[in-house]
Amino acid sequence: MTWNDFAAGRAVDPAAFVAAAHALLESAVAAAGGGEAARADFVAGLEASLATSGPYATLRLDAGLADQGVRGELRDNAIAVSEVVLDLVRSTSGTGTPGPLDIHSNCVGYAWIPPVVERLIGEPGLHAARNLYNEWLWQLVLLRDALIPFTDPSRVRLLADADGLTRLRDARDWFTVQLMTRRIPHAAIVRFAAEAVTGGYAEGAYGFQHGGTVVLPPVALDGDLLGPAYLLGLREGTLVAEDTAYFVQGQEDGETASTLSVPARAIGDVEVVGLTDRLVPGPPVNPSGAAGPVVRTLSLVVGFDGHEWTTDLGRALRGHRYAARPAAAEATTEPEDAAAWPGCAVLRQDGQVAVPDGGVIPTGGQRALTLALLGRLRPGNVVLYTGQAVGGQRVLLDIRG
Repeated sequence: MTWNDFAAGRAVDPAAFVAAAHALLESAVAAAGGGEAARADFVAGLEASLATSGPYATLRLDAGLADQGVRGELRDNAIAVSEVVLDLVRSTSGTGTPGPLDIHSNCVGYAWIPPVVERLIGEPGLHAARNLYNEWLWQLVLLRDALIPFTDPSRVRLLADADGLTRLRDARDWFTVQLMTRRIPHAAIVRFAAEAVTGGYAEGAYGFQHGGTVVLPPVALDGDLLGPAYLLGLREGTLVAEDTAYFVQGQEDGETASTLSVPARAIGDVEVVGLTDRLVPGPPVNPSGAAGPVVRTLSLVVGFDGHEWTTDLGRALRGHRYAARPAAAEATTEPEDAAAWPGCAVLRQDGQVAVPDGGVIPTGGQRALTLALLGRLRPGNVVLYTGQAVGGQRVLLDIRG
């Protein structure tokens, strides 16, 4: 007897997955002698396993490389996702389908808290209870880890089969080892997210489309400019004709950045009215039917003052990740001796643009304009400026509304 109806392979949201896995929990409780106390101990064991610190944590994020925005985003989201999973476990009543009496479970070596050890090791005849609890724990750890890349985990639909999410074992190990031991690149986060949702990936992708849902960093989906730079958001709808496609950065032109040479203006003398924006896909790099996944580029097109300018979305998102975000100042003041350039002066130049150090580009807080500029400015020397005291000679991209 199986514990789910995912045999043919289908997309399931976290609530449906936890409800199906509830059969494993109930069977484990029954095999261990039953009772609310046993269930409470098992749920407490899951909570300890989903922690990001402590001796029972399956994903330790409390030590290692410090001062990295990417690890901070993923750590905070892992904690939030764990709470989502635990809330579902505590509130679900299951599907009502009887669970298996025993199961072959992967021996993944997760540590059990002492109350669970006492219930499952202390007496003979508890082999089935150990297997059932271990499988339930394993499946929900996989669920939590598969949801870490996403800002809205409850809406994510993961590809599950008769073995639940066991197919993600190798991908999960690869992802978590990188997360715990190195500065994890954005493409690695997207790769794991894509494997969880689509069952595949494309090398170097920064987002994808699958099953009527577009998955991109939140700032590309009308998100906050100071919101997550490495996590992924979801939007219902499609950008391309293919059911599954992966979005990659356009090829670099190989040229050095051109220096902005137009005259500067006084701060506050630049205004953008009637801004429009849209995402435009490029042609498939390898069309459907060719070997490998369908891969496309996306362009961000912004328009104002009767003109439109185009930026590669992949480069814009790279610029968003690289931009500095200093802490907000107590009082917002204009930087001394700063000159301002209009955004259109940057956008009308070909390729990458180098603004003189210390310059300010007002954006009026408009997300699409700021993102387009981040795709054109030389990365690594830009500050998302909201009035902070900023040291050093860098380009201030003023995002105050």
